[in-house]
Amino acid sequence: MSSSSHPLFELPLAQGGALGLMPCPGTQSLALVAALQQVKAWGAQAVLTLMEPDELVQHGVGELGHQVQALGLTWFHLPIEDDHAPEAAFATAWAQQGPAILALLQGGGKLALHCRGGTGRTGLIAARLLLALGWPEAEAVAAVKALRPKALSLPVHCQWLAQQA
Repeated sequence: MSSSSHPLFELPLAQGGALGLMPCPGTQSLALVAALQQVKAWGAQAVLTLMEPDELVQHGVGELGHQVQALGLTWFHLPIEDDHAPEAAFATAWAQQGPAILALLQGGGKLALHCRGGTGRTGLIAARLLLALGWPEAEAVAAVKALRPKALSLPVHCQWLAQQA
């Protein structure tokens, strides 16, 4: 990573779009708006944030959702507590936002998704999205781990994902 770019790991989809797995914009070497501008330049139509609201504030990016929308991108927020499996807040958000996320991906769109570091929760939900798109579990896990080798290393994440398959 250079000081002039925000890391984004692309996972192409058969539908023509892609998932972009990344650390939280604004927490690496670039300021929030500059990082989001690069995400938009990559071709993202939407950003999926997996961090909890207080976590965003703690890391100095409490305005992330507003900045995403100011750039003309759709912002999805499905909070998951760090190092935990998705719980009630995620399930509620998924019921409300999941259909739009899947429609974007099925239509060939690009979705950037992130947690704090871009590995744990990001890898988990990237694999979950692949399952929802019809990928077999083993292939989904392998594709995510090829981009982010430390993803899906927590037993609680692996157990939750297996329940979704």
